[in-house]
Amino acid sequence: MRLLVVIILLLLPSVSGAVLLTGKVVWEGEKRIDEKVRVEPGAELVVKPGTTVIFTAGGLEVAGRMSARGAVFKGKKWEGIVLKGCTLATLLTESEVSGAKIGIQVIGGEPRLEQLTLVGNDVGIELRQKSDATVAGSVFKQNRKVGLFLKDGVKAAVLNNKFEENGRYGAYIFRSTPRRFSGNVFSRHDTGLMVAYSGSDPELRDNCFDQNKVALRVEKAARPRITGSDISNNEVGISLYRRADPVIENNLLANNETGIEIAFSSYPEIRHNDFVDNGKALYLEFQSSNWEKTKGASTRQATSSRSAFGSLDKSSTELPPPRSMDGTVDARDNWWGKAGTAELEKIGADGNPGFIDDGRDRPTFVEEGQDYPLDTVIFSPWLQQSSLQGKEKE
Repeated sequence: MRLLVVIILLLLPSVSGAVLLTGKVVWEGEKRIDEKVRVEPGAELVVKPGTTVIFTAGGLEVAGRMSARGAVFKGKKWEGIVLKGCTLATLLTESEVSGAKIGIQVIGGEPRLEQLTLVGNDVGIELRQKSDATVAGSVFKQNRKVGLFLKDGVKAAVLNNKFEENGRYGAYIFRSTPRRFSGNVFSRHDTGLMVAYSGSDPELRDNCFDQNKVALRVEKAARPRITGSDISNNEVGISLYRRADPVIENNLLANNETGIEIAFSSYPEIRHNDFVDNGKALYLEFQSSNWEKTKGASTRQATSSRSAFGSLDKSSTELPPPRSMDGTVDARDNWWGKAGTAELEKIGADGNPGFIDDGRDRPTFVEEGQDYPLDTVIFSPWLQQSSLQGKEKE
């Protein structure tokens, strides 16, 4: 009898502790799982509407095809759903994933993740290895580290999602350039959206940032194009830090404590934006072309640099040089609101506008006992009226 039991156990489909699914498998009703389940290449898992899958351990790995509509996947510190090289035929929609280390991890492939709710995971969704997935119409809420993490050259489309009250970041773009990133809303984060490192050059179009400490942060030679977005009611609208060179155009920055904060050798192009009722429209800190020329590269070389979530990244010291270093930041052809425009008409192009805090206000800063001149902002010529029809906040 014991021999028969051993033979039966050996014949059960499993590899490395995983239960293997082959052919077409349908899940419905309530299903409890306490180990890793793998959908083999060529196999298909169909999760019916109304199904609840409860993981007490393990997770779900899909190397074949999966479809789930109107389902719930939940547990406590379970591994999450891993989609490996899945094609467009894999669709997860109108479903909820909660309580996982990584709710959904997409490794390559182009699955469709639509109208999902990712709540209470460490990471909501992680896309990696040049994935061309579509993440659309989903809600990322109260994930402990980050709602959506894009890394390893991801080319995905990220469209019309809502990010609310996630831990460190709403979304993080790391060495990736998604083909589309638009229509997303970021609310109540320490940092709504982070874009970091050379190779992160996406167009961020028509997004909305509201009630974040920092709405959007760009750093370490990332060069996104930020356009058509509403960046309002945040402590800092856009933070540029350590060699960040984005193009910032056709945005509304309104009612922020600081519209754009520029620090440590960041040289953006800022044009055709509306700045309305911010505490300061632009604020420069430790921003000096003189410091960059004399100490920038050597300081980065000597400083241990860490990438997303603290891992060591030695390549971060090898950043490309700024586009130009003449001691100025280019913010020509913007509209500074009615009050700002009236002030500029009085003081002229050589004046010191109160809504910009730069080298005119603080000529130098001190580092290691040496003075460095703080850069100044070029604000002339300026626009006489809003360039954003219907988006004014005053």
